[in-house]
Amino acid sequence: MINVAELRQLCLNKKVFIWGAMIVGQGVCRSLQRNGIPIESFIDKSLSLQGRKALGYPIHKPDDVFARVRSDKGIIIISSGHNSPEIAGLCEKEGFEKGKDYILCEDLNDIDPSVDVAGMCNLKCISCPRGNEKYQPPAGFMSASTYKKVLNKLIKEIPLLGSIQLYTWGEPLLNPELPAIVAITREAKVLSAISSNLNYAKNLEAVVATQPDWFKISCSGWAENYERTHTGGKWKVFLSNLQKLAHLRDTIHPEMQIILNYHLYKHNTGEDYRRIESLCKDLTLIFIPNHAYLYPLDSVMDFMDGKELSPEAQKTIPMLLMTLEEGIAKARERASLPCPEERCFPINWDCRVRECGVFFRPFIADSFLDTSLSEIIKRKKSGLCVECRKRAIHQFTSVYLAEKRLDNSEAVQ
Repeated sequence: MINVAELRQLCLNKKVFIWGAMIVGQGVCRSLQRNGIPIESFIDKSLSLQGRKALGYPIHKPDDVFARVRSDKGIIIISSGHNSPEIAGLCEKEGFEKGKDYILCEDLNDIDPSVDVAGMCNLKCISCPRGNEKYQPPAGFMSASTYKKVLNKLIKEIPLLGSIQLYTWGEPLLNPELPAIVAITREAKVLSAISSNLNYAKNLEAVVATQPDWFKISCSGWAENYERTHTGGKWKVFLSNLQKLAHLRDTIHPEMQIILNYHLYKHNTGEDYRRIESLCKDLTLIFIPNHAYLYPLDSVMDFMDGKELSPEAQKTIPMLLMTLEEGIAKARERASLPCPEERCFPINWDCRVRECGVFFRPFIADSFLDTSLSEIIKRKKSGLCVECRKRAIHQFTSVYLAEKRLDNSEAVQ
């Protein structure tokens, strides 16, 4: 691991480029800012991001940057989560040397914490454990005072901490103390990320006023098609709140990125896709479509074992645009790649710690505040990790999360 002093020396008199302009990359940017290390710009291959800005810095195409890194004696910090091995390979092909011309964000810290500030959700989506798992842990909210203790401990144990995702399996807007939680995060100079279904927006204006950096919205269709897979959601409520969020960004916090994550099912790839894409242009949202998939990986493992799944999970499977069998097969093709989920560190609203961010059931620590980070990480590398890698489903989410743009021939129903 590279400490703060070593990172300053490595970046001294160099222009720093961060490859990856989503949560991980922006978190690295915040970490560098907090420690007095300037950056030049972001790099990202996503067509949805190129030409935009993140945290005030431009986002360039990869091809535009390699020559600048050479001529300016720059350095690239690869911060792209699931795509890091591929990007490192591209850097090597360009003749760049690891530890000199590029480094991985894993070299700075190997943890991306999430804090589920709301241990409940207002929807029961059939592809999500909140809607397809019989087992549901106790529900509740994390208070702002407890969150501050959690954040302070994280920063102490991870000096180069970059970002906090204020969600895992819950709906953060349900927590009435979310504005205070975002404010605490900003004051600590750590990036705050929110993910919401936007079917509840009582405190939306107060949340935006505290200036979260990154706001992801999930969507899976237009009108009645949206309600098929965002189970319990209301399209008119969602659309109204989405328009409200865009307006609040424009009037209160223009620097906030809003990403619309569009889950592709068999029923929403035609006119729905085109309408949502057009809506994103009208509202200046970042449109990121990818394949919908069955969550959590507990259910995927049960499927591989031939165990009976819940009725909701069984209903999801035939609706998937990429079949479960195809997703598992593609994950096996990537079995030799490192697990992108190893960086996940999911802290529950009651301070318990889950073993993995993409599994719903196992907890490995009763209290993050009373257990050292090193001890929890040691517990994470237990039987579940071994079994998951053995089945190659550590790459399952990578397969489905790849951005999937539909051309005119594909966007038909």
